[in-house]
Amino acid sequence: MPSAGDMDIRDWLTGTIGNGMRLGLSTCAEMLDRLGNPQLDFPSVHVAGTNGKGSLCANLSALGARNGELIGLFTSPHLACVEERARVDGKPVLPSEFDLYLEQVRGASLIEPQIRPTYFEVTFLASMLAFSKARVDRAIVETGLGGRLDSTRLVEADICAITTISRDHTEILGETLGGIATEKAGIHRQGVPILCLFHEDVGVRDALESVAGSDLEWIANHGGDAQGTARLLSEEIGKRLGWKPLETELTWAGRTNDPISWSGVECRISAAHNEESLAHDMGAVSGEDHVLVLGMTQKEDLESSIKPLVSSIGRVHVIVTRVDGGRNPSVPIESLARILSENGSTEVDGIADTSDAMDHAARIARKHDCFVYVTGSIYLVGQILSELADREGTDIWESLTIHPPREGTEE
Repeated sequence: MPSAGDMDIRDWLTGTIGNGMRLGLSTCAEMLDRLGNPQLDFPSVHVAGTNGKGSLCANLSALGARNGELIGLFTSPHLACVEERARVDGKPVLPSEFDLYLEQVRGASLIEPQIRPTYFEVTFLASMLAFSKARVDRAIVETGLGGRLDSTRLVEADICAITTISRDHTEILGETLGGIATEKAGIHRQGVPILCLFHEDVGVRDALESVAGSDLEWIANHGGDAQGTARLLSEEIGKRLGWKPLETELTWAGRTNDPISWSGVECRISAAHNEESLAHDMGAVSGEDHVLVLGMTQKEDLESSIKPLVSSIGRVHVIVTRVDGGRNPSVPIESLARILSENGSTEVDGIADTSDAMDHAARIARKHDCFVYVTGSIYLVGQILSELADREGTDIWESLTIHPPREGTEE
């Protein structure tokens, strides 16, 4: 068996999935130190929250670019390729460059005493190297899970933000909203402003205020469109960074509900995957005739998460499929079909292959003159976009570029 240093770098990266998930800062802090602490070469905006944090980060990247700043953007998980986690000026780092940063991370891990970083830690470390090499003016960094013990907590943030707070990953972050809020509030640094969307739950507000104190500023959450909320919060953050509230262009696949065409049929794809986000996005299509394509990965609160999908006015058919690529395995299609059927959904088909499921959905939608709605997992969205690019012979790389380059620069 080859040693870690002899393995192909992408095989090595894939192998780190076996290192599981790690909460805590000591391992990543040591790795950053070995790499020369690249995260200290630029200021960061650090973002946490249950839903909407990726959308906020993407909006901040677009707004920063419009204001002439070179922005590094770290988000997770990725849709179609791991390089999406490290974007510079809205575009994923090239695979050849990402490989070089992965090699540096692997080399640092092999210094005695050797360290076994997790997949998330490796991609975070490689992204920090990419941003340092590109000499970004600022990084926008999304937490992976929670905040207090998330490795992204090690960035040099001069402003922080928290989006929504709801029950998700309760097996790790705690059962109560207050406990979850406390974990996410752990991104706060003394004396650093932290902007939070106003929460109706008193326990959540008390938890955030007890951690952040006078550094906390509440931002009114007017509800409605999630992207509108993300833009509003990005402008509030930008204002404190001296950015002008300029109009931006943003392509954020799976979150902005921009339609795609599958076999000539309109398809709307959503990366919603927990009860709050699913309820929000399903509310947006309720009443419109649609075929639902659903795929989800295993989670502790599956029955609760799936609740918003049980019934929907306008739904004409349901197709469940499997999801590949996540840390957790796919929920078996039989299980999803059973839950939906037992709760009143009719006409539920199970098709394991995602492309076959989409083809079947398109045929039904064409018959009923309606659209296809896909949801349940960010990985499902990635599978569909990748397959669509293969079918149409297009460059998926272009669809992964989320906004035009910064003002005053060219492609």
